[in-house]
Amino acid sequence: MNNPLLNKILIIFAISLLIALPSSNIFPLGFALLLGGITAVLIIFLFMINEYWLIPRYFFLKTRTQFLLLNILFLMALTMIHYLLDESLIQPHKIYEEQGTPPAIFLIIRSLFLFLMANFISITLYLSNTVKKQALREKNLKEEKLSTELKLLKAQINPHFIFNALNNIYALTYTRSDKAPESVLKLSEMLRYVFYDCSKDMVKLRDELEYIENFISFQQMKSESEQHITLDYQKADPEMMIAPMLFTPFIENAFKFSRIAEDPDAYVKIIFSTDNGTLRFSIENSIPSSGKPKAGQGLGIPNVRQRLKVLYPKRHELNIDEKNQKFTVKLKIHTR
Repeated sequence: MNNPLLNKILIIFAISLLIALPSSNIFPLGFALLLGGITAVLIIFLFMINEYWLIPRYFFLKTRTQFLLLNILFLMALTMIHYLLDESLIQPHKIYEEQGTPPAIFLIIRSLFLFLMANFISITLYLSNTVKKQALREKNLKEEKLSTELKLLKAQINPHFIFNALNNIYALTYTRSDKAPESVLKLSEMLRYVFYDCSKDMVKLRDELEYIENFISFQQMKSESEQHITLDYQKADPEMMIAPMLFTPFIENAFKFSRIAEDPDAYVKIIFSTDNGTLRFSIENSIPSSGKPKAGQGLGIPNVRQRLKVLYPKRHELNIDEKNQKFTVKLKIHTR
């Protein structure tokens, strides 16, 4: 049963009847049940007035003093109605006359206590539900904001990649390299991954590694001699799910700052490993003693930092270090 109001009504009726049943040794069962029904109807009325009028109209929008005064008057009115109905419809039918009629003040205090408890529960439930709705609303707004932010960040990835790839192809065609046609084919395969697979929130590590291998092959085409590029993923689980295109900006930077296409002594080492839901990525590249490229104002690394912050908050560690003619990036991601 998914109707909150109906659930509440049924619960109130059940509780009211349970409260009234012990009086069946004083009154006939029918009148004991009637007392329970009267109590339930008045409590339901209290809940509805609180929920649809008093609390939303006075507790939140106006002064709390007005709410308090109206609430007290409302409780007094319910107490007197309950007392008068009890006095006129129930009390005359008690089984044992010799017990005498209980004092009016006793019946009034009993009714007041009953409605005070119901009023407390009503206000508490309303405020609790309000807090839950507010928390859910804030959560939905936060998720929507994160989703929008990720879409914007992903939109930055594609142009950034295309500009770099087209520059590489231009360099090959400018030198009339025989590798130019192959580079176009590689670019086609990489674009398929970027535009189709990367549209998903998560991809298998295997697909990301295949893209990186193509990226490295693309890089190798830029020079006639073999470049010292190592990619090791023997200790990585290829089925692990990971956000796409997190590692490429670091690899691009390694190729750029090592000047690996021109420097025969340059090297780049890339290692992936996984263990119990944790992915470790490290990349190390040499730094030439002279002719080091100047740091640009690209989107790559800031983009990755922001995506990590959004996708893996407090579940990632990124360390970047430069010393002894060596540049090192170490990234640890807890995927669970």
